[in-house]
Amino acid sequence: MVRMKPLVVISRENTASRNIMSALFSLEKFEEEGERFWSCADFDVAEYSGSIIEIVPAHDATYYVFASTHKSESGKPCFTVHTPGNWGNADMGGSPQTLNTAMPGRLKAAAQKMKEMSGASLGWPVSIEVDHHGPTLSRPVMFAEIGSSEAEWSVPEAGAVVAQAIIAAIRQPCECPAYVGFGGTHYAPKFTPKIVDGDIALGHIVSGYSLEKYGVDESRILQAMSKNEGKIECALVDWKGIKGERRRQLVELLDKMQVKWEKA
Repeated sequence: MVRMKPLVVISRENTASRNIMSALFSLEKFEEEGERFWSCADFDVAEYSGSIIEIVPAHDATYYVFASTHKSESGKPCFTVHTPGNWGNADMGGSPQTLNTAMPGRLKAAAQKMKEMSGASLGWPVSIEVDHHGPTLSRPVMFAEIGSSEAEWSVPEAGAVVAQAIIAAIRQPCECPAYVGFGGTHYAPKFTPKIVDGDIALGHIVSGYSLEKYGVDESRILQAMSKNEGKIECALVDWKGIKGERRRQLVELLDKMQVKWEKA
């Protein structure tokens, strides 16, 4: 019986994705085991066509790590990592109001390795993004990204940073208390330091914008708390990062559901 492994997902149309794949191939010994499918000791790599946020891998795996570009209006160099999923509409792929299964310990390991490797070379900052965009998958999934413009996506040193972060996430996931975050802006300013520099991990992070626009209900809170690799200790609420009425609704629901929560 063939042992199922984690799968690193590559889009051949995605510049950073191809850059990261090249770095992985320079770091590990791979055997080609199928068309655009390669395997090393601890994980597989598969290359697909199409937008990275719309790929539903044809290969089954224990979990997926998507190697991707990150794009922002600021265009500032950075590295990002996050769990994909949609609290509200599916405007960028995936299913609406559906979260994936997050991997708090692996996400933390990737972010910390990004900071370590970037600090030794490029000096780009590391950010944790809130849940957003697709795809929606049946296995745990995370994105590891080079940002934020074409000038950075093909930089070999950047590809090496994310490749090493992916390997760390696969081989050395952090074993520490895991939480779910509610509130704040897209780059999770309250939660990023806790992941990158602190001693806790976070799975899902739902922005204040998403809470305000799409509301809160028991089913989605249950998704955020339950769809994680491992146990979640409690919810962290960015008190100033959620508008008053929506914050009140969120806290009332957490109390009603007997979900332990703390101010972030």
